[in-house]
Amino acid sequence: MLRLLATDLSGPEIAARLFVSVNTLRTHTKHIFSKLDVSTRRAAVSRAHESGLL
Repeated sequence: MLRLLATDLSGPEIAARLFVSVNTLRTHTKHIFSKLDVSTRRAAVSRAHESGLL
């Protein structure tokens, strides 16, 4: 999912690709943000690149 956050896809588009609801996507995104200690999608992608996760 983190790779999809790095794209220009919207939340609903990512949810559709993963065959999950938008609410499920939001929950997963919140967990990713928490683990990366960030609060935005852009910050999450940046931190993931810095950490070698992407």
